Amino acid sequence: MTYSFFARLSTLALTLAVGASFSPLSAQGINCTVTVNTQSVNSTNKDLLVNLASDLKDYINNFQWGADNVPDKIPCAIDVFVQGNTGDNSYLAQVFIGSQRPIYKSNKGTAVMRIKDDSWEFTYLKSRPINHNPGTFNDLTSFLDFYMYLVVGFDADTYDPLGGTPYFQRASDISRLARTSSQKGWQPSTTGYNRSQFIDDVLLPSTQPMRQAEYLYYFTGLDSLAIDRSRAQANIARAIDIIGKVRANVDPRNLALRVFFDAKYQELGDIFADYPDRTIYRKLSLIDPNHEKTYDDYLRGK
Repeated sequence: MTYSFFARLSTLALTLAVGASFSPLSAQGINCTVTVNTQSVNSTNKDLLVNLASDLKDYINNFQWGADNVPDKIPCAIDVFVQGNTGDNSYLAQVFIGSQRPIYKSNKGTAVMRIKDDSWEFTYLKSRPINHNPGTFNDLTSFLDFYMYLVVGFDADTYDPLGGTPYFQRASDISRLARTSSQKGWQPSTTGYNRSQFIDDVLLPSTQPMRQAEYLYYFTGLDSLAIDRSRAQANIARAIDIIGKVRANVDPRNLALRVFFDAKYQELGDIFADYPDRTIYRKLSLIDPNHEKTYDDYLRGK
């Protein structure tokens, strides 16, 4: 994953309307913006994909992914870059998925999930309705369902320790069903990113302390920055210590760790800019070596 991806996704996500009000409950509906780029396909297929963005948006936003008694919706952004067609009405795409949540007493949102998926193979017919059909693998809807349950699951974890587990389990069910297909991205692998390996890593018992630390990071950390900054920073530092212990006990290629830091490394740099213990950046570099340069820049005051 490149910084340009995160910058682009961050810009897109910040265009979403993030409510300034605060709710102690996770939002479980989704408000998603969808863009589809078809520059890499021929004119005939561009015409066939003209309604794809609106169809995906309607499919996502008109469905209740979690409890129906939570009024707030999770801001979500999806960029689909269609690479070409692989057959009649069949396409290959690169997809960027991001979600946010509001920060208490702030008019800003914070990124919760940012993922780049390079291998979405899907079938789409412009005139055919897209319907929810849980329990049956569909290369279009199963992909969307998988990621929307991840969006809700990660959001729930920020408000309640391990609160996202039911949604992650639903994503895992989709993954297991999808593994029976020949579709790319669903077969577990320790090389690169793939959906099945990611959800497996999220649900590992050894990863659970990290998910609990995410609650500490968001609910007692970010949401408290405007109330008691020093205590909030200390809570975030504690969360990083817990995540560091998790990293020491799991495969360093664990995708749950990677996705967390891909979403948070820049924010972590900013949060600790006025933190008295500057060694926090060295600790972050050890836990998250993929973003060591960023942490070194903050340590040097750049």
